Amino acid sequence: MKVQIALSGQAEEARRAAESARSAMARLMAVAGHDLRQPIQVAMLSIARAVGEGVSPPAARRLTLAIEAMKRLGTELDDIARLSQRDEGLRPNRRAVYLDDVLSEVERDWRAYADACGTALEIPSARARVDTDPAMLKTILRNLVGNAIRHSGPRGRVVVSCRRQADTLFIDVKDDGDGIPVACLARIFDAFERGRSAQTDDGLGLGLTIVRQTAEMLDHPISVRSVEHEGSVFSVALPLLGPHVPRMVDLGTAMRC
Repeated sequence: MKVQIALSGQAEEARRAAESARSAMARLMAVAGHDLRQPIQVAMLSIARAVGEGVSPPAARRLTLAIEAMKRLGTELDDIARLSQRDEGLRPNRRAVYLDDVLSEVERDWRAYADACGTALEIPSARARVDTDPAMLKTILRNLVGNAIRHSGPRGRVVVSCRRQADTLFIDVKDDGDGIPVACLARIFDAFERGRSAQTDDGLGLGLTIVRQTAEMLDHPISVRSVEHEGSVFSVALPLLGPHVPRMVDLGTAMRC
């Protein structure tokens, strides 16, 4: 009996220590995500001013790409800071969302980078309404598309498509990169995992962890299919709402027309 009590006490102590460490890490991530934004903003303003003062067209294009990359980094820091609040009551704001609006923002975020990488990016329109949090869905798709572009490379192809199954809409993000080794599939969504490009990818491997955690909060199942040397398909499942309905029109604008 004394042994059982001792073991129970040790287990509780270990649980409290793990919880304390997790809370400390969450606070650190939140502070880091906030504090790192200031130097990023300073760098963006400096680059924008340099472009405005006049540089050669090729230099302007490169600096514009740098600004876009910094914007994405700022957004990713926001994602990290937000997810650090998961255990503090953070809740999604799910509602009826036009999928086209989210997809167009994702394409705008990645179009210039894909062109610079020589990767064909295809994101066709999708006239559908889904039940989701638009900002959090964008976080998922932005990370999946960025991940696909990085692993496709020059002359690669990334395609975002939608398919319906009963009342569920699946968004597929497909790339024709090197694929993911079978041994890495089980842990591909773990933090700091860079299984399919550990030797060449200079990222931290947080993108797919952000995808998994955000999808869990939204209750949007995520799956992956991959064949080595052929490519991968990441899929997210969303509740599909009723048929497409016209958007609300500004009556003043309509009357002027």
